[in-house]
Amino acid sequence: MMLLYQSLRQQLGRTASSAQLCRQKLHARTVGSSMQVALSSTTTSTSAQILPWRHDPSLPERVLQHNDYSGAFNPTARDPPILRKLIAARELNISAWDVLPIPFYKHDWESDLATGFAVAFEFAVGELLGTLFRVSVNDENGVVTIDSSQGSSNSSPTTTIDNNEYLKNMMDKKLLAQFNQSIINPEDYQIKFSLRPFQAELQNIFAVPVPGLTRHIVEEKQYLKGAIYRLHNAYDENGFDENYFDLVTEFAKEVGYSKRTVIAEASVKCKEFFQVKDKNTGQVIQGMEDDCEEEEVIHLARFEVVTDEAERGERVIGAWKLIDVDDLLEGNVFH
Repeated sequence: MMLLYQSLRQQLGRTASSAQLCRQKLHARTVGSSMQVALSSTTTSTSAQILPWRHDPSLPERVLQHNDYSGAFNPTARDPPILRKLIAARELNISAWDVLPIPFYKHDWESDLATGFAVAFEFAVGELLGTLFRVSVNDENGVVTIDSSQGSSNSSPTTTIDNNEYLKNMMDKKLLAQFNQSIINPEDYQIKFSLRPFQAELQNIFAVPVPGLTRHIVEEKQYLKGAIYRLHNAYDENGFDENYFDLVTEFAKEVGYSKRTVIAEASVKCKEFFQVKDKNTGQVIQGMEDDCEEEEVIHLARFEVVTDEAERGERVIGAWKLIDVDDLLEGNVFH
């Protein structure tokens, strides 16, 4: 699936009392309700948040409520998750036998996909933060480490998110836009960060129900964004009847039949240290204090890929792209 797989590190233990003490020292303020950093009840927010970064040991609530953000008007969202998984798996050339649930067992393809997402997430975050703070990124043995206080600049002042083609190939532009380089001036702020993924699990996977509908096409033809809404109304009236499939055919004529968008997301457990300081004062303005150790957190990485027709009924699978992290964009739904 064009993702690099690596061995995952084992979880490193630490006492609960130490973790709680460190968490009470976190400094943060919300940037929108969906991106609040998790704090204990005794923590006081002292300053504005520079990075929209979630440092939290639990999954977003909507995942626990089995909401896959497949779109407010997605008729297939009312169907059992196994049906949505079957349709998506078909697009990835995975047989139905490898999708059927088995108690207390995860299919290899699910584990491999989640592991690949974890590795891609690790690379993307490292490249993103390195670009923002214009600092070298150390990525070895499954651990990303960044420390701009060491003065290890690796890029010219002209290197930005906008001209980093490698980064734009990994992450959707709407997600990149959330990390405002005009605010994050490496002359004013420094970052100390480490990320060590050690466990990943596939949470949701589905195919956008309109054949041919892709993010690129909807950006070019904005009127197609309502396609799912019209299908929703047709489904509400008579279910998957002739009128419903006539609408699907109508949309397919507009965008073609061959392509299909698959969206999947995985929870990624990590050991993480996260800190942003004011360079002039040395004050921690976001994240953890100097005497804190890395903490266990969970990130939710959401990816998207477009498939196309191939010979013998198989599908050509494109390159996965990271489209949302920790619901910063509430799934970054385009359809």
